[in-house]
Amino acid sequence: MALFVFGAGATRGCSFVDPKENPCLPFLDRDFFTQLQRVGSKKHQKLIKSVMQDVVQLFGYNFDVTMETVFSTLEQMIAMLRVKNKVTRDFKILDLEKMQKRLRQAIVVVLEESLAYYEGKVHQKAKTCETHKKFVEEVLKKKDDIISFNYDCILDHSLKDFGRGKWSAQYGYGFKLNTRSSNLKNFFGWQETPPAPKAKTVHFFKLHGSLHFYIKDKDLEKDKPEITLKARPYTKQRGNVRFTIIPPEWHKGYDKGFFAHLWRKAGDAIATAKDIILIGYSFPMTDLHSTSLFRTSLKKTALKSLVIVNPDREARKRSRAILQRGLAKDTKVISVDTFNEFVSIKRSVWDR
Repeated sequence: MALFVFGAGATRGCSFVDPKENPCLPFLDRDFFTQLQRVGSKKHQKLIKSVMQDVVQLFGYNFDVTMETVFSTLEQMIAMLRVKNKVTRDFKILDLEKMQKRLRQAIVVVLEESLAYYEGKVHQKAKTCETHKKFVEEVLKKKDDIISFNYDCILDHSLKDFGRGKWSAQYGYGFKLNTRSSNLKNFFGWQETPPAPKAKTVHFFKLHGSLHFYIKDKDLEKDKPEITLKARPYTKQRGNVRFTIIPPEWHKGYDKGFFAHLWRKAGDAIATAKDIILIGYSFPMTDLHSTSLFRTSLKKTALKSLVIVNPDREARKRSRAILQRGLAKDTKVISVDTFNEFVSIKRSVWDR
């Protein structure tokens, strides 16, 4: 069994992404605000203007910040304002919390525009990515593991549409379920009929949540919360889109309840992996949580192969350094520039 790790670069590399046709691209952390300002939909302009004003208020007109920097700054400012003192502050907790909410909604706006806007309108699901399709049909095998740090549902739809015999949404996401899965709603809408048996399904752990996961905030710390798999990940007719994610803040809420269970399952997948394939994921230096997950879970010299799909040489070097514990003298290490190039390579090249 192989472990595939998906990062933002996998979505950015979708076959349908073309800046000539749609200038708004699936975002990377470093260019989120650039992509946000490329959104053309009139219905989102008020929100976009407010978010940009929020960032200017925090960092000035010539700001050069990542999405994670803004989320983490808001998180720490709110924490600081909760320290009791009598000095009047220019910032109020309520105002900063509203900034957080607007920024969360902006994530959906960029993904809706970059993935689900085509043929002149917004659709319920994104366009089909031929690279993801080929990955699911030709590369992925039953019982393989996938870890994703992405919020979008490109791979989810590909598993549903092309993963017959390999995928069960009921069991594949790794949720802790009640008898008869009574705490998981609408999983039928995310799998083909008949789905893969529980013992044969691919396991797909979305460690930062997903735009189609919805759990009430008050239930997130429960061991078995009620989970809804939404049919419409990117759009809602009125009001804000509801979804469950871990935003890119400094303190990520992965250590309790729903998310803690997913992270434990992912740790088990890393510990048993013989082949690890990183697709558009580069272990961001600010994401110590994910780095620590791999460092503490990887077995010494356990890897038969390591495949890094990333055109950035420094990112490749960083990935090898973080995963060096799992490398043995005979571990096969392969570097590939693009996701499309990777799915064109026969699995037998790296799966020994």
